[in-house]
Amino acid sequence: MHTDFEQMVHLAGQISTSGRWDALNEKVRSLAQAPGLRPPWWIQVMGGLLSKVFIEYLSLKRSFDDMGEPSLLAWRARNLLELSIWSQYCSKTEEHAHRLYEDAGRDEIGIYEEFFKWGTATSKEQDFLDLFSEASKNLEQRAMKEGISSLQGKFKEVADAAKELGMGHHYKVANRMLSKFAHPTALSILSLADEKTEQGQRELFFAFGCLFFVGAFTSIESQLG
Repeated sequence: MHTDFEQMVHLAGQISTSGRWDALNEKVRSLAQAPGLRPPWWIQVMGGLLSKVFIEYLSLKRSFDDMGEPSLLAWRARNLLELSIWSQYCSKTEEHAHRLYEDAGRDEIGIYEEFFKWGTATSKEQDFLDLFSEASKNLEQRAMKEGISSLQGKFKEVADAAKELGMGHHYKVANRMLSKFAHPTALSILSLADEKTEQGQRELFFAFGCLFFVGAFTSIESQLG
């Protein structure tokens, strides 16, 4: 493994053994009980990011320790790449964090709309269609009560967030490489790797995942620590 990657693996391991991991968890719990000047939605965003970052890193490490398939490590590393971008993006300003908070509603309403379109195209009964139209209306109403004027429009793409951070090229190359192995692409289907090659892939994907974990964790820590 390359020295730089070894360092990232070491730094990621240190986060969990140095007490920083536990300290940040405790900080989130404290803020949830006594938010102070921070709005509840902001704590929800940061707490949600932190939880996902921990889950993905632990899953990545478990897959590596268990000699899991390289594709599984590539998938976990790719998830950590996106979480690293969102963590850095939301740490820039409260407006950025609120955009991600709003987009949770856009994601949900998008699912309802797709089921409604599918139901219409396949001639489902009106009762079926009403379930999703009503769910969309209720979600819009809840959003308005929280000061979100509309959930219509496109959600923020992670690639666009990366560009705004000045990391567009870094995100593109890492995402492209990891995606080729995380999904059943032609490359992953037709590549007949031997044991040595597969181990090299595991080490590479694990190191990349550790790199993204450190980036995500330190961004959140700078806001909560």
